[in-house]
Order: sequence, then C-alpha cells, then structure tokens
Amino acid sequence: MKNVTFSETLKLDLVDSIIVVAYEDGRGFAEDKLREVFDKVLPKRMQEATKDLGYAKIESFDISLSGRVVEIVVAGAGRKDMASRASMEKLGGYIFNHIRSKDAHVCLMNSVEMVGIEAASAYLASGILLKSWIFDKYKTAKKPPKIKSMECQTSYTEINRNAFEDLSKVAEGVFAVRSMVTEPANVMTPEQIVEEAVKLKKLGVKVTVLDAKDLAKLEMNALLAVAQGSDRNSYVVAMEYKAEKDMPPVALVGKGITFDAGGLSLKPSKDMWRMKMDMTGAAVVIGTLKTLALKKSRTNVVGVIGIAENVISGRAQRPGDVVVSMSKKTIEVDNTDAEGRLILADVLWYTKERFSPQAIVDFATLTGAIQIALGHEYAGLFSNSDELSSQLMASSEYVGEKLWRLPLHPSYASDIKSDIADVKNTGCGRGAGSITAAMFLKEFVGEGTKWAHLDIAATEWDDKVRALSGKGATGFGVRLMDDFIEKHYSRSKGD
Repeated sequence: MKNVTFSETLKLDLVDSIIVVAYEDGRGFAEDKLREVFDKVLPKRMQEATKDLGYAKIESFDISLSGRVVEIVVAGAGRKDMASRASMEKLGGYIFNHIRSKDAHVCLMNSVEMVGIEAASAYLASGILLKSWIFDKYKTAKKPPKIKSMECQTSYTEINRNAFEDLSKVAEGVFAVRSMVTEPANVMTPEQIVEEAVKLKKLGVKVTVLDAKDLAKLEMNALLAVAQGSDRNSYVVAMEYKAEKDMPPVALVGKGITFDAGGLSLKPSKDMWRMKMDMTGAAVVIGTLKTLALKKSRTNVVGVIGIAENVISGRAQRPGDVVVSMSKKTIEVDNTDAEGRLILADVLWYTKERFSPQAIVDFATLTGAIQIALGHEYAGLFSNSDELSSQLMASSEYVGEKLWRLPLHPSYASDIKSDIADVKNTGCGRGAGSITAAMFLKEFVGEGTKWAHLDIAATEWDDKVRALSGKGATGFGVRLMDDFIEKHYSRSKGD
C-alpha cells in the first residue's frame, strides 16, 4: 500500500472498494454515508449491513456505481467507550480480510474520530498496512499487493497525515523483523544478521561489529561456548542511534541464535525447523532501531545483539561444562539447550559496562515454558523495577502487544545455584522454567540498573491468523518499543 491520502472530501471516480466504519450506535452515520454515495434510498442489503455494528462485525457486498462494480464494506467499531488505537488498528486488519480486489483503489469513511483518537483514520490505515504484509520471496508465482491506493475521509487531515507517516515507519520496522524471522536458517546466518544491522548505517546509526577474536579479548566465554560447536562465526553487534547529545541511552538487547538444534542436549526432530526463529530478539532490536532512525526520533538508543548458532559437532560444549562469563561469574552448563541465557549473560553485562544506559530491555525467545504459562496471547515480562514494568505495561495496552508480568522473587534464586560454580543455566525440575531463566539473567545485570526481560518465545510466531498478521512471524515488539521509547526516553518533536 504505497499511496495513502487523508482529505475532507473523497474522489470516488476510480474507487473499487468503499469502507464505512462506525460505532455500534452509529447506524445512522453509516446509512447517511451510503446514501451520499449512491444518492438514493438504500437497498435492503445495505440496510441489513448497517444493522449490527458490534466490534469487528463486517459485512461486504458488491453494487453497481456509475457502471462499475464497487465493493461496499461496512465495519463495526463496537462501543465508543472501548475505542483505542489498538482497537482501531486491529479493526483495520479485520477490514483488510474483506477487501477482495487484487489491485484496488479504496476509500474509507468513518465516524470514529473523537478526543483521544482523532487519528482514527491513520490507525485504521495502519492496521490495513500491517495486515497486508506477505512473504513470497521463494514462491514462483508472486502475489501482488491487494491495495493500490487508499483515500481516507477525515476532519483531522494534518493529524492523520502526521500520525500515518510515523505509523508507516513503525510498520517498516515490523516488516523487517517478519522478513528476518521468516527467512530460512541457511539464508539468515550469523553473517547475514550482521549485514542486516550494518544496513542501519545508511540511516545514521553507528554500527560496531565484534567478531570472535574481539569477544575472546573481552572474555565473553559464555557466548563463545555456545558458538563453539558451529562452523559459523559468532558476533556481538552494537547499534547506536544518537539524536540528543546530553541524554544517556536506553538499551535494547537481543538474543540472536540463528538456528538452535539444542547442542548436545538435542531437541526433538519434530518441529525443529521452527528453531530458525531463535534470532527473533535480535531482529526486534534491529527493527526498532530502524523505525526510530526512519522517524528521526529525538532519543538516544543503543541496541546490542549476541549472534551465534547452536548445533552439534565434536567441538560442541557438553552438559556439565563450566564457563567463566565476562562478569567473572562462573556458570555450570547444566543443559546446552538453555543457550540463550548464556548468550545474554555476556551481552547484558557488556551493555551495562560499555554504555551505562538509563534502562535495559532485553528480547529473547528464551523458554518454551512461557508458552505453557501464557499461550500465544502474552509475552512474559520480568523486571527489577516497578516503574519500568508499569511503563512497559502501559505501552503494551496502548498498542495491543500484550505483556504479563511474572515474579522475580528471591525464593527462586536457590533453583539456579550450582554445586560447583556460582550459578547453573537451568532451574530445578520442570516448574517455573521461565522464572528461573529470568532469575539467571538478573545475575548479569548488576545492582542499580533498571532492567526488564521480555520472553517472546510464544508471541513471535503464530500458527493461526491474527488481526494484524497472518500465520508465521508477527514482528511482536517493535510497536511496543516505539511507543515506550517515545513516551519515556525521548524529547518531543515540538521542543
């Protein structure tokens, strides 16, 4: 969807689809708008379409307009008191499913603009844009975009133009994540992830690449131990976006395991193909930096990602090995398939020591246990700061990327104590697997640093169609981080 415009009046001469959006008490608006278009009494099918305007209740039908067949979509926005950016974007995604034209010019009319969501048209358009993403790189028969242009009627043209300009850049970050995560592991190698990060230089981001020799000098032995079974190289990449000279950065940290076979603690072969997605945390960091740079956000953010492949060879680390992390804390490797926390142990410590950030938020497809606890609906949130948690939860609710906070109670610390080292990389038994993983990471953040860990193992990929994404990669996290950083770690554009 390359051409989206906002105006007070619509041009209907080339339209293929007309979308009318109204609250459940807005039947009169929907009928009036359709009468304006057709300049006649509504046929019965139009009256039926405007009868039920409950949330995401959508009716569509074809009608003749000036000798052409035009699709009419009537979409219910539900209750006015429940309206939000999140509900409008989701509704946009639902609307997209009802636009059947392969190459459509679309007009959108709505009565859902009000105080607090004056940018409703932009949110609806953003939802349609997010839902329209497809990955057909390896298909011999390509699918063309379903919407060629979109014209939105609004009383707040400037507000919606500015909002959609930002939202479209957020979508670019989301699409970058989806593309990276969907690529097979023979394409999205450690070297390719480095390339994806290096591309940010064109947007003014400073990118520093540390290779295995650099990591050895820094004594990132926990990360290197994960990578030693692979013929692929390992890396840490730091991406610095700096728009404000006197502002300490907020740090985003990401796990970038390009393929996770589990090491010698081998995963079951069923569904092992999914382990190409174990680099999603790194992808989210890259996608977020891309969005902020495109928007020219007035903030300072550093993104640091640890990249490796966890496979089997004669060089692979063994269960029972002990490694000395960059922090000098010793780790017993109880399970080689709990490799993400080993990567993050060194990257978190490096980030804290090198950049002295105001706060650290890490993203990782860390545990299968989080799916057992929360399903695919929520990502797990763990934090040593109530303030940081509250900020993240507020952004979660605002954009509709759900978080659920889980405990980091000191009583769980004994579960990761080792008999021969300072800590071990798994807990005791099957219980509280996501919590003990977070407790392990907490050991490498240190005192005095605000930190939050987001376990996105169940939200980064979905086997069912969602409001804003199809089956597959969701891009979860970019929209969340964009809102969180803009509200709490940036200077407004008007200052």
